[in-house]
Amino acid sequence: MVTRDDVARRAGTSPAVVSYVVNDGPRPVAAATRARVEAAMVELGYRPNLVARALRSARSRTIGLVVPDSTEAFFTELVHAVERAAHAEGVLVLLGNSGFSRRQEQRYVQALAGMQVDGLLLVQAEVADPVPPLDLPGVPLVYLNHRAPRGVAAPSVVLANRRGGGLAAEHLLAHGHRRIGCLTGDARSGPVADRARGCAAALHRAGLEPGAVLRTGLDRHTTRAQVRDWLAGPDRPEAVVATADGLAVDVLSVAQELWIRVPDDLAVTGFGATAAGAHTWPPLSTVGHPLEDVGRAAVATLAAVRQGAEPVPDRVLDVAFVARRSCGCRPRPDERHIRRLGSDESAVRSSGGANGQR
Repeated sequence: MVTRDDVARRAGTSPAVVSYVVNDGPRPVAAATRARVEAAMVELGYRPNLVARALRSARSRTIGLVVPDSTEAFFTELVHAVERAAHAEGVLVLLGNSGFSRRQEQRYVQALAGMQVDGLLLVQAEVADPVPPLDLPGVPLVYLNHRAPRGVAAPSVVLANRRGGGLAAEHLLAHGHRRIGCLTGDARSGPVADRARGCAAALHRAGLEPGAVLRTGLDRHTTRAQVRDWLAGPDRPEAVVATADGLAVDVLSVAQELWIRVPDDLAVTGFGATAAGAHTWPPLSTVGHPLEDVGRAAVATLAAVRQGAEPVPDRVLDVAFVARRSCGCRPRPDERHIRRLGSDESAVRSSGGANGQR
């Protein structure tokens, strides 16, 4: 086994200097010396004992992240954003998928805590099952995309979900739609439920009764069947606020199967501002916040909790409406009141009307 002494001899320095390079301190190392040590480590195949280093420093330089399903576009992009933010801080991310199972979620949380991670980011599954109390003494915890359960003293990093649901409904109202339906999940609390409440509140402010609400579960096959029955029925809405981009993509797909033209016969908006939404046909109008910012906010909040100086407040990130064709817009990115969020999309921060012509 290659040791630090071997690396030191090859690099022409002391084992202490090798330790400073491996641990990035506590003393500085000249750039030329660091380069020699790193080259010797590669040449000899030296691998630091990260477990021993963590025991000595009381830091593992790892964090745990639990999400419901990293194959779903929103969670895929969120995971990558957290990884990039953590990597910028020299931290690795250990990932667990709960599969929308409260039991599996708890198992991952306990297992990651047992691995002596420096902290945990928990994207709680939005299911109707009760939330058992977490016993994580000494492990910093931040709830991501979902507020902490009542009675849990942990901060959260969330989107302005209720406001975002209202933005989507107000935008469709500005297009002249009045029969606006909402496609949402079956959980009565959480981010998706908050978006549905924001949609209903916007319709109420406009003097309209909330349109048909379709609540669906987690199985995509079942969801598509429910959406097909909804859109094929006599009371089909003329516009749909979907509370997640994945649900909106199901609407677009089913509409194509039923020869329903989007946006001429049916306007559709999503929530999440995922990259995949820009590549549907028609491109999906959606609501969201750049997930790179969400990842940075999550990692920074977890670091603040770990420092433990004072209670860390919740972070609520504002959202914007991203106007594309599925709602009837033809975005004009040269207009001054539009803020660019990407190379092919525009964000309307105000709720003041549809941008473009139907």
